[in-house]
Amino acid sequence: MGDVVEALFVSACSEENTTCSVQDLRTGTDLMKYKGGGNAQHHSLAMLGLNYVLAANTMKPLLHVWPINKQEQMSSLRFVLPGKANAMALTPDGAYLIVGIQENIYIWHMNTGRMLNTLSKHYQAITCLRFTDNGEHFISAGKDGAVLVWDLTFSIAPLDNGSQEGSEPLYSFNDHGLAVTDLHTGIGGIRSYLYTVSLDRCCKIYDLNGGIMLLSIVFPVALHSVVVNRTETSIYVGSAEGKAFVFNNWRAPRMKVSDFNNNYVVYHGLFQEYHLEEEKVQAFIGHTVGKPITSLALTMNAKQMVSAGDDKQVCVWDVVSRQLMKSIPQNGVITNLRIRLLSPAVFQPQHKQPQLFADSLKRMISPPDPNDYIDMLITTEYPKGRGKPKRNFNKCNLHPENNRILQKMHHINLGEDDDAINFNEETLESSEQSPKEKDVLSDVGDFDCDNIEEEDYGEAFTNAPSVQKLIAENRRLKKENEIVVEAMGKYLANQSKNVKAPERNRKKARKN
Repeated sequence: MGDVVEALFVSACSEENTTCSVQDLRTGTDLMKYKGGGNAQHHSLAMLGLNYVLAANTMKPLLHVWPINKQEQMSSLRFVLPGKANAMALTPDGAYLIVGIQENIYIWHMNTGRMLNTLSKHYQAITCLRFTDNGEHFISAGKDGAVLVWDLTFSIAPLDNGSQEGSEPLYSFNDHGLAVTDLHTGIGGIRSYLYTVSLDRCCKIYDLNGGIMLLSIVFPVALHSVVVNRTETSIYVGSAEGKAFVFNNWRAPRMKVSDFNNNYVVYHGLFQEYHLEEEKVQAFIGHTVGKPITSLALTMNAKQMVSAGDDKQVCVWDVVSRQLMKSIPQNGVITNLRIRLLSPAVFQPQHKQPQLFADSLKRMISPPDPNDYIDMLITTEYPKGRGKPKRNFNKCNLHPENNRILQKMHHINLGEDDDAINFNEETLESSEQSPKEKDVLSDVGDFDCDNIEEEDYGEAFTNAPSVQKLIAENRRLKKENEIVVEAMGKYLANQSKNVKAPERNRKKARKN
């Protein structure tokens, strides 16, 4: 493993015949050049494992494919798209390809070349596409400021129940006022965070699990690119003025303030807006002033950041000191930047690639084939459509005496009627008694109730010291129970709001 290097894949718009070049990030030496594909479109450079390199043409409706160890394109297949691509993305396993053409999203199965579906929910041209790290969902963003989260399974295989749920996004965020220029997804699939930047100077952070926006960071200038480290503690953005900025998540305030002018924090519903002062923001200065930084990437150890843009140079920075370590000149405006950990041996002629393409990309949706499906015997009836995740309250740290409240919350979450709730009385009775309760009950047991006259029963029983002690303990327990019920009620109210928020976002129609 001593020969493993961090390879820098760079595509630039130039008059030369080179579409993409590969360089050793440490030494700057050229490892490979891919030719004959023209200029690569922004957000349209991808790698299929360590076997193929794909890039979409800026002027023609073509998708160019190179074996990773050859300078020339594949001659046996020609990938023609329905239109000029604006953005492109591949699933991590390389099984599915999504391409944004104008305001439409096209989905292909890479091995067979079949077009599976087209999605049309944007009102203006799509600018970027990204898959989550597990490939189960993908995110699209466009010039209309909309950010849509899609379920890949429902998008490629809609349900045969007559509904249009497969063509509807899982979430629809319309918080940006101008075109979205870049986005980044963290680790965790649908439970990860989503980071978006826009020309409206905002970097917004979304929780994909709940479908809500957590934070909006307002920078001094328009933003063109974003990247986040693996621990998601530092956010790096590239601006339109030739500067890159860093924002540490721990700097975001954790309390509500009312004076906007002094604290630069404003709360809007469930999220907060954080304004960065120009003189206090941490900047990486080294690119040509006035030239946008359109691409950002981090090295594997996240100690160096690589930036590129319209000034025709790739800059390598130290993230701690924000000092420029080296500058690698290019032949044109840089449109894509990728960093991959690989061995230089993959560029040798003896490196063989598996045959992953059976046919060219189809330009129309292919009808379903019975051979594409597997017969399965399902013995349990499942609800139709998307199902929201069920929350498990059994892991809450509650006292055994509050199990009844826990069961109540569980049934409310499942949407069952109160009449259908059967509490486990044995569990409630088997809850251990506190030492105070045992002492009180033992004192009561010593009290002789048989020798009390009927008319003096209430007064004698009430005035007994052990009974007074029991009454006081009972009042204390009631008070504690009221506190627990109140806390659980607030928790359920907040959960109901969070659950309904994605539904409103999903059905929200954007006005032209």
